[in-house]
Amino acid sequence: MGHTFKPLLLASALALVLSGCGESTSYSAGAEHDVNNGNDNSGTPTTPPTTPTDPTSPDFSEKQLLASLTDNVFTPTFTEFDNKSDALPSVVKSYCDLEAVFDPSQEDSDALAQLTASKLAAQNAWKETMVSWQHAELMIVGPLLANDKSLRNDIYSWPSVSTCSVDQDVVFFENGNINGNAYDISKRSDKRRGLDALEYLLFNDTLTHSCSSTSAGDVLADWNSRADQARKVSRCQYAVEAAKDLAVSSDSLVAQWSGAAGYANVLKSAGEPNNKFNSTKEAINEISDALFYMTEELKDYKLATPLGLFNNACGTSICPESVESRYAKHSIENIRANISAFERLFNGGGDGNLGFDDFLDNQSATDTKTIMLQGISDSKVASAAITTDLQTALNSNTSAVTTTHAKVKDVTDQLKNDFINKLALELPATSAGDND
Repeated sequence: MGHTFKPLLLASALALVLSGCGESTSYSAGAEHDVNNGNDNSGTPTTPPTTPTDPTSPDFSEKQLLASLTDNVFTPTFTEFDNKSDALPSVVKSYCDLEAVFDPSQEDSDALAQLTASKLAAQNAWKETMVSWQHAELMIVGPLLANDKSLRNDIYSWPSVSTCSVDQDVVFFENGNINGNAYDISKRSDKRRGLDALEYLLFNDTLTHSCSSTSAGDVLADWNSRADQARKVSRCQYAVEAAKDLAVSSDSLVAQWSGAAGYANVLKSAGEPNNKFNSTKEAINEISDALFYMTEELKDYKLATPLGLFNNACGTSICPESVESRYAKHSIENIRANISAFERLFNGGGDGNLGFDDFLDNQSATDTKTIMLQGISDSKVASAAITTDLQTALNSNTSAVTTTHAKVKDVTDQLKNDFINKLALELPATSAGDND
């Protein structure tokens, strides 16, 4: 990564005895919506790790840390997201097949009840997939970092979104071509694809398009005059296509991560000949960079911006319109999933697995570890105290949102200072000048 590394605070690794030999856990997204998997509300099941580390090992090593984080955190997270994404198209199609044959003029209450239940199932499947992705958002490394995060953005491009672009592609897909060229969603921009496009398609009940009169173009010229049911069917058909495309992207992530030449092995063999990382510290630094999602995206975009601490769509006042998940009203669930994922990267997935908490112990920085663990716990408690959707809480329970922001900031302040300094890591370029 081209980092210039500071000398370690201790020249040699200290002896470290890791207490506890309980099994670790791997993510299972959507615990808020899946009552059958025995998860807590951050989406964490009780599944043993892929490669458990030896908690009785007398020596800590950076190579062991990389193996632990790869096998016990990254791999199960990406696998879980892939499983959720692969299941989503069929659930969305089942709903859309009913939408396509539904005739509201018949006033068939049984058909309406079946359609409503099927739509709810599709929405809940999206929510589970989104929670799983929000775990992965704290793990932007390797394939998700490559090519200016192109794969990540194909999966979820927020905060760069455009509902107008989605509206246009609903009709382009319906027509089967764009300017005489066959429609191919894989060649479309990330703003027209992914989980953010699916949220708009599955949760937005306003059927008029979201484009201005100048940006709508000829493709949407007659959209607003169409019958309601026809517009629902067109959006639904595109939602099926977008769900299929999401599954392709998730499969690509797992393919690039797995196997002998996959990025998981690149991390675990860091410092070896012909590896992209000249040292294990370089690989660890790429992972620590991923943790900084908690500073800008989570703290600043998801919390501070709608609170009016930064400029937003309402100026500098509280602005529910500036939350992450406007249509599904899933913002606070996303935030909780982010915090949970940060915790798992920090502690390696639980007792018995090496994590950054052990690295801090190894560098005689147990005080920093303790402060950060308490900060993570406080952040979870604060976010759990928001019992409505975030839009509602911003107006009716502003203090709870403000407290959540403050508790997250406590963690990120430690992350940017003591954590980086005591582990002799480098700040990511986007945070190097951030004094907030």
